[in-house]
Amino acid sequence: MNNTVKKQKLFTKSAFKIALECPNKLYYYRNPEVYTNADVEDEFLQALAEGGFQVGELAKIYCGVPPENDIEELDYDSALRRTQELMQQEQVNIAEAAFRYGNLFVRVDVLQRNGNHIELIEVKAKSWDPEEDTFYGKKPEGSVKNDIRPYVYDVAFQKYVVTLALQELYPDRHFTVKARLMMADKSKTADINGLNQLFKIKKVNNRARVETAPDAMQQLAHSQVQVLTAFDVDALCDRVIAGDTAEQGKDDFMLNMKFLDYVDAMSQYYCKNEPYPDIMLGAKCFKCQFQSDGTDGKQDGYRECWRKAAHFADSDFDQPLVKDLWKQYVKCDVWVKDGIYKMADITEEQLERHADKKSGPGLDHKERKWLQIAMMTGNQEVLSDYAADIHDGVYLDIEGLKAEMAKWKFPLHMIDFETTAVALPYYEGMRPYEQVAFQFSHHIIEQTADGGYTIRHAGQYLNEDVSQFPNFEFVRALREQLAHDEGTIFRYAPHENSILRAIYKQLEESTEPDKQELMDFIDKITHVKDKKTHKMLHQGKRDMVDLWEVVKRYFYEPKEMGGSNSIKVVLPAVLNASQFLKDKYSKPIYGKEIPSQNISSTKPIKWIAFDASGHVENPYHLLPSVSDLLGIGIIDDEMLESMGNDMTIANGGAALTAYNKLMFCDGSMNDALREALLRYCELDTMAMVFIWEFFNQHI
Repeated sequence: MNNTVKKQKLFTKSAFKIALECPNKLYYYRNPEVYTNADVEDEFLQALAEGGFQVGELAKIYCGVPPENDIEELDYDSALRRTQELMQQEQVNIAEAAFRYGNLFVRVDVLQRNGNHIELIEVKAKSWDPEEDTFYGKKPEGSVKNDIRPYVYDVAFQKYVVTLALQELYPDRHFTVKARLMMADKSKTADINGLNQLFKIKKVNNRARVETAPDAMQQLAHSQVQVLTAFDVDALCDRVIAGDTAEQGKDDFMLNMKFLDYVDAMSQYYCKNEPYPDIMLGAKCFKCQFQSDGTDGKQDGYRECWRKAAHFADSDFDQPLVKDLWKQYVKCDVWVKDGIYKMADITEEQLERHADKKSGPGLDHKERKWLQIAMMTGNQEVLSDYAADIHDGVYLDIEGLKAEMAKWKFPLHMIDFETTAVALPYYEGMRPYEQVAFQFSHHIIEQTADGGYTIRHAGQYLNEDVSQFPNFEFVRALREQLAHDEGTIFRYAPHENSILRAIYKQLEESTEPDKQELMDFIDKITHVKDKKTHKMLHQGKRDMVDLWEVVKRYFYEPKEMGGSNSIKVVLPAVLNASQFLKDKYSKPIYGKEIPSQNISSTKPIKWIAFDASGHVENPYHLLPSVSDLLGIGIIDDEMLESMGNDMTIANGGAALTAYNKLMFCDGSMNDALREALLRYCELDTMAMVFIWEFFNQHI
């Protein structure tokens, strides 16, 4: 007989955060031995990508928390006891101070006591510009703005629990609890180098941990600027707790409940380990962290919800769903809430079919979506609109491409950047989340006298000394690559334009002797649009052509691309669609007939390999695994790939994470890692060459 008493489960601030995302997730989160939770697996990579753990450690120093008052590693009961011991002091600063009221439990990032006054500080690795950002939204008026809402509700929950716990613990004292939200302040400029180097990230038992440098306090003593600011959100938290903010009770937020009612309801379900009975599906379900690929032997919470609420059978998950539709301007949340789950169910009532050709040549976003719907569902009526340009399952608007490509001037330059932006500035003079450009690759396509063309990997740049600010040298190297002719320059997606404009602003504020020449170069190859109206304010004479836009307007292949236009999926799409490319690149010619900066002419490679079914393998899968070189495991390797497909993460998750590991961990660039970084970036620009060759062979 098992006499073990199961310890009571408490409703923590982490559980509250999950409840805000979705009440149905609470049950999956509550039972980690049963359900997959991708967020747990991705913690180390997220730490590398964002630097959030380092922000927490810096906050402790800014807030004057001595090491002995950091009680993060203690269990619930021990943390509660230690907090009460420390609270015996009239003046004390505590990290991870623990408080319980009923079945509610919180650990406060930083708690400062000064007599009867309590400062409760929640620390987030979020950027905040006090001159531009606001806590309040306009829809509805008086609401907490969407992008800051989870953070405000988090600290409001803590204030609620801490206030009640103090009243219960110290009935004779009248504490005042003030809430603050400490974030990376984009109005501040670092006045020391190596701020991030003071906090090294370690991987311990598959979790991210921070090791603070022994001399961190001494180095920070030389700084006059704190790049983290504790913003006052106390009055706003009081309104949240009182249920007075406009989003409460509307738009299905918190099940249309007020704050206290929601906390009570969710804590009851969580602590009793009961699933919430009603499932409300929405677009947010598609990003659910409780999806399983079956490899861990655990259950899939995402599918469980869809089986219950939408009555999905296993076969339904294999059909083209609205989640698979290209996301731009899609009202997916409305569709799902209306019971429209599959692409085949989308009608012109949900998505206007015919385009406004004022948007420019080729497919506009509506036509592009309807093309995808038709090709993935076999809708013959819609397919008839595109039939003239569809051959062997591939859409290619040859006439449109001819007109577009006629504007391009040889030699053609393909460029790709790798960049990072994290909370703590790397270098003196930088602001939080300011961009660092650490790598580029450059391929050239040159026309020959007989009308043919040659290809070569012409140049590259990699900042190997992570202690040195690379951006200005990066632009100098890029200018040297592109200054010898007036040929058309290509990028893939807006990233390169955005980065160069960001460096332009850095140059403006710099004292670089050649800053005007570098700014003029940037002006020549970029453009500037009004953020609100998208009106063109400046366009350089040699403004880069976005090959991503060309793909979206003139090419689509459903099997490989689905609802994505990422270069990581467009590359296998064009390779599998082209016998010419298969024949050419299944031979070991790259490095010899096509010169490379990284592949020796004596050891040329082939870019194409076939699987057992004759399908072209994605060339990115043929490269050395960056995750192996970083020592971060197979699960993280899959995460890197998904990050690389996500255009919101600096256009390359593998390189970004590798570089951040150098910055945040050991700082050493070994030969294998150098080669992997160079090869990844080289393939990004070679992928652009493949796409151009595919287009060129058809015009």
